[in-house]
Amino acid sequence: MSEAEKSQNKSRVLPRAQQVRRVQTSGNYWYAAELSKNLKPGDIKEVIYWGKSIALFRGQDGQVRAVENRCAHRQLALTKGVVEGNNITCQYHGWQYDGCGRCVSIDHELGKNRSRMPKIEIEAYPVKERYGLVWIFPGNPELADTVPLPAIPQLDQANPWPVVPIDVTIKSHFSMIVENVCDFNHAYLHRRKQPFTQPVLNKYWRENETIHVLYDTSFHNSPIARLFADHSGLDQIHLWYQYPYQGSDIAGKYLHWLFMLPQDERTTRCFFLFLFGPIHIPGTKVSIPNAVKAPFLALANQLYIKPLLAEDMWALEAEQKGFDLHFDNPFYELNPIVPEFQTLTIERHETYQAETLTRQLTKKAQASKASGANAPAAE
Repeated sequence: MSEAEKSQNKSRVLPRAQQVRRVQTSGNYWYAAELSKNLKPGDIKEVIYWGKSIALFRGQDGQVRAVENRCAHRQLALTKGVVEGNNITCQYHGWQYDGCGRCVSIDHELGKNRSRMPKIEIEAYPVKERYGLVWIFPGNPELADTVPLPAIPQLDQANPWPVVPIDVTIKSHFSMIVENVCDFNHAYLHRRKQPFTQPVLNKYWRENETIHVLYDTSFHNSPIARLFADHSGLDQIHLWYQYPYQGSDIAGKYLHWLFMLPQDERTTRCFFLFLFGPIHIPGTKVSIPNAVKAPFLALANQLYIKPLLAEDMWALEAEQKGFDLHFDNPFYELNPIVPEFQTLTIERHETYQAETLTRQLTKKAQASKASGANAPAAE
């Protein structure tokens, strides 16, 4: 598709199935951005949210901070810099920033000899750590304290279930990934591994910003099912799109959560958390204690879950290529839950765009008012 065609497509009103592949997620939610274990004191990592490059760094106090990935001086990436104490320092001229994005020190005589530092700031982002993940809030920081992280009771309880996150990057739009993990009509793709068979859509419903889906299906052929001593309830799955998160639950025994970090229109970093309740050594009634379950889950990830996800990744990346090549062709969809997902995604995008525009206009008006108040009076 030529640049002229892309520009024309963006300027016209698109059908829902095409429009949804262009929208971003609302920034006014918490997004998993990195595995906590990947950030040790003094480490810096680049993460990207919808084209924004963000520098994550862990200070010597153990806290993670997130700032815009550029020095305000010569625009070098701060991920090329170093962590000093609890601040991040540009490698070039030694401009140092705290976790709020303020330049607090300049390592040369034009900075050191100042009685007061000039007001130099870059954007900073609220950060939290939970469930072995680093979360950022890329939208309006004033809303961060009012928006909760997703709650995972199995990880919040006194004896939390062990979990070994899977971190993969998929070259497709995040909306395609949501549809893939919630639409069980692609059983044919997994016909060799058979994680589920003969799925039938039971019902679906929406509650505020969450769409619930209930499928009747069989999990008895799945190697994962063989780990459960009690096979009751393995004939139904409850899935949800709790915007912007996704998850599922099989009889309270096997759950998963998917936290997506959309990097751009065609790239999404995904953090999968697969949660197993009581499991047993296959062929026995001997349960595996939580203390040794993590290595077992890591092995299950490598031998079964990651190869299964690889099939989905292949299909999703092929779908993205097909969408880009055949953007103007009609899209036929038979599953009624897919339009529901797409509608919710577009709604949240439009709301975020309106909120962002209002915030920008308010800041501009405030800056203009302040500028007028500081202007010298006319004689």
